[in-house]
Amino acid sequence: MPSNQVNLKKPEATPQKGLSARFFKWSQTPFGKRLLANWQAAAEIVLLAICFGLVAGQRAPDVNESHYLCKAKHFWDPSYCPDDIFLSSSFSHLAFYVSTGWLTKLVSLPAYAWIGRILTWIFLAAGWRAICRQLFSLPLVSVVSGIFFLILNERLHLAGEWVVGGFEAKGIAYGFVFFAIASLLKRNWQWVWPLLGCASAFHVLVGGWAAIAAGACLLYSMMAPSVREPGGSVSFGQIVKIQSVPLLIGFLIALVGILPPLMAESFSPHKVAANAVYVNERVAHHVNFASFPVLFVGRFAILILLWQVFNRWFTKSGYLDRTLLYRVKMLEVFALTTLLFSFAGLLLSGVAEQGGEGAVFANRFLRFYFFRLADVAVPASLALVTGCILSRWIADRGDFPHQACSGIFMGCILVAGATLVQENHADGRPNADARTLLSDPVDSGRTSQIYRNWRKACDWILENTDQDAVFITPAQQQTFKWYAGRTEVCCWKDVPQDPNTMAKWRKRIRLLVEPQRASDLGMFVYSDEQILEMADRFGATHLLALQQSAELLSEPTKFRQVYPEDSAARTTFSVFELGKK
Repeated sequence: MPSNQVNLKKPEATPQKGLSARFFKWSQTPFGKRLLANWQAAAEIVLLAICFGLVAGQRAPDVNESHYLCKAKHFWDPSYCPDDIFLSSSFSHLAFYVSTGWLTKLVSLPAYAWIGRILTWIFLAAGWRAICRQLFSLPLVSVVSGIFFLILNERLHLAGEWVVGGFEAKGIAYGFVFFAIASLLKRNWQWVWPLLGCASAFHVLVGGWAAIAAGACLLYSMMAPSVREPGGSVSFGQIVKIQSVPLLIGFLIALVGILPPLMAESFSPHKVAANAVYVNERVAHHVNFASFPVLFVGRFAILILLWQVFNRWFTKSGYLDRTLLYRVKMLEVFALTTLLFSFAGLLLSGVAEQGGEGAVFANRFLRFYFFRLADVAVPASLALVTGCILSRWIADRGDFPHQACSGIFMGCILVAGATLVQENHADGRPNADARTLLSDPVDSGRTSQIYRNWRKACDWILENTDQDAVFITPAQQQTFKWYAGRTEVCCWKDVPQDPNTMAKWRKRIRLLVEPQRASDLGMFVYSDEQILEMADRFGATHLLALQQSAELLSEPTKFRQVYPEDSAARTTFSVFELGKK
């Protein structure tokens, strides 16, 4: 070889020796590769679940935990708050109460909440990663995309729908939906329908809307040339034949969630009134477009625009092979279908505003949460497409500018996630109390003191009153049963699901809650005789009231104050025995 030429032949690799050589050799075996892949999957799932916990792991109870977990406890122990109008009403989420409520026989309500939260977060994390694996395989990008999804879902929603939060049936249902979407992307349709049946069993609306969106994806895969099944077109008859058994299995499973509310509603004379209360008063912020703040509408429109920009750019970027194109298109069709649900909800909201028979018709359907799934599908699709883009850019070793942009964007997501964690934990109180309990908007110390006084009053009630005691409670709270373990005549948060009981609940709200909100006197806006009359009517034995309400009376109430025992003691809440003066 001439001396001026460079020897380009690579030197032979020196054989590795020792433990590292044996590990390398083992890692190249089929068993080693499979085991390492499983460990990587487990690590990503655990890390993502930890991120979920950091964002949503406030003290128990969360907003809906004081609602649903107390009902689960009553399902397994009817002596718990035995005559409570909400706990004794129909059990709409029967699968949830049956499968998880038995834990209340073994552990406290907070422990039950935390066990359920952790298992649900792991389930959701596993489902999210299953979707990500069909789109990209770069390690840890699934975690970043999951955090991005949480940020988008929590800060840019339209109708208040969330996925990661406290323990309830909805979280479990969304876990099944995630796994169903992953199966849909793999074309494993035989698993899609049973999984969505399980989602519907736990939460019929989550699973039901997702099943319709999945059906739209199936139809699109039959018709669109770019994503058609390999081997050419498939006739509708063939599809029905192939899908009939999985569909039947999914439907039979879904009946667990469909039948209880259907049976509770049948033959009820109060259906029209109950629908009006539900849609126009109790959950209008979730189901009626006229109640959505303009800010929410604007930011959700921006979210849709960003999703479409990212999606269109990625599908035309040249990064996609036929398989990935199919999967990205299926995500888009799923999300677009949910937007069609929202558009139908918008039209129904307009009809409801006209009043009359049109409103009766619209309310009958608006109670099915037409806007629910778009709040999840659109941010999820944007986060997943973003994950695809990031993974492609990071994997391209020869494109440093795109790698740098990916690193900066991922860093921004992590910073935004850390900010979200800080904001969610800043209050310090459980979400259920932070949302409803009386607070001082100026003095955070006073707010904390009110919460401590609330806990003290509830603890005293738990320790010093009979288990069958019935309380008239303050309007600004939703955690009385959680802490005190006693029946309350009514609570604004705890709306029953069946029309007959809802009608009774609405009458009690008008008599006991709305007057408290309208006057600083609270329940003492009524005379002692009127309070006694209502106590006899609803079986109430005690009154839990704001101390300042009693102090504002020109003539002191004649009911005997049992807490605090020293009438001169300064606290926020007082307990009176009704019937004893």
